Amino acid sequence: MMRRRQAGHVVLRVLGGAAIVLVLAPVAAYAQEKGEGPATLFLSYKCDPAKRTAFRSYMAGPGVAQFEKWKGEGNFKDYLVLFSSYVNRRELDMLVRLDFANYVDTEKWKAIERKMPGGLSAEALALCSPDYAYLADLTWEGMSATRNLAKAVYLYIPYHFEKGIGKPEYKKYFETYVKPQNDGWITEKALSGWGVYLNQHNTGAPWDALFLYEYADPAGLARRDTVKGGVRARLRNDPEWKAVSDSKQSYRIEDQVVVMDPILPR
Repeated sequence: MMRRRQAGHVVLRVLGGAAIVLVLAPVAAYAQEKGEGPATLFLSYKCDPAKRTAFRSYMAGPGVAQFEKWKGEGNFKDYLVLFSSYVNRRELDMLVRLDFANYVDTEKWKAIERKMPGGLSAEALALCSPDYAYLADLTWEGMSATRNLAKAVYLYIPYHFEKGIGKPEYKKYFETYVKPQNDGWITEKALSGWGVYLNQHNTGAPWDALFLYEYADPAGLARRDTVKGGVRARLRNDPEWKAVSDSKQSYRIEDQVVVMDPILPR
């Protein structure tokens, strides 16, 4: 699910039971801070509710097949297509994540955009419009050894930093307080993967941090609060984690959470 990156963000308008082994990667986190490295491009899309069904059917067929073809041609390293589970006029209907091995490879996508805005054909553009495109880098991730994307359910959770909180403070907070919880949710088999992206710039639109949580299945999502409570109870034995938890300092503001389903190639 998740790759390795740190955050960059450019906003532009376009016309789109057994023990579980954890693979944890704070790796090439901060890649762009240290020079040219991997990059991720997020594309969001908005549809008229009356056209959602037709657009989703299109994406499940020729739409995702086209992204699979572009991947095979080397235009990007990997991709993920997510469609919102429910109608939500305020938020996005579809999200596409494109992973590039190197930032300069985004030039290949620019060439595609000149002919197919947001990667959509004329038929698809009649059904749904690309909304925003923004660059980011994956800073933290975790993944279970076994995943079944056909059963997975995703949560898209955008955050803004609280006033006075910068990247250094947020990174320390995340690694001390949030990351151990995310890893614990994988151990409990609720999550099958997670990735957190940070905006590389100091401006916050559309978000400073984006969480993509991959729940193993709908049951895993349903157990979210129960699992969260159990993991936190165990983590309170860690003095450093407990100190952050007890401080009550606010580091982030959560925006609208969107439940999303993956659209996979057939």
